[in-house]
Amino acid sequence: PAWQSPSAALGSMQVLHVAEKASLAATIAAALSHGSASERSGACGPVHEWTAPFRQMKQARHRATAVRGHVYELDFRTDSQSWVGDPESLFDADTMKQPRSGAVVNHLQQEARGCVALVLWLDCDREGENICFEV
Repeated sequence: PAWQSPSAALGSMQVLHVAEKASLAATIAAALSHGSASERSGACGPVHEWTAPFRQMKQARHRATAVRGHVYELDFRTDSQSWVGDPESLFDADTMKQPRSGAVVNHLQQEARGCVALVLWLDCDREGENICFEV
């Protein structure tokens, strides 16, 4: 079934679930939907959709997808990447944060449209916490 817009007949709240891995997104969707989730192709991987209660709402539209690791990468600016000079200067060097893949960022933006809640399903470690902030 096609994804319902916020003005669809259900008129319900929309919730986006984001996992670190596609297999986890599929497992979460299967568990929370009691096996009734449908799957469609998203811009950057599968998106699982189902209807179920959420918090105080009797019915909400849910969609689950994944980021496949980090969304952004941190690197030194071009003038600090030459490895020429004093390595100690890198402690004070400027850095830049940029998307690892513009497709992942666009995918998350597209899937988040119309959603009023975000549920993050990421590993409980430093890397997972960092990905949480990136999402």
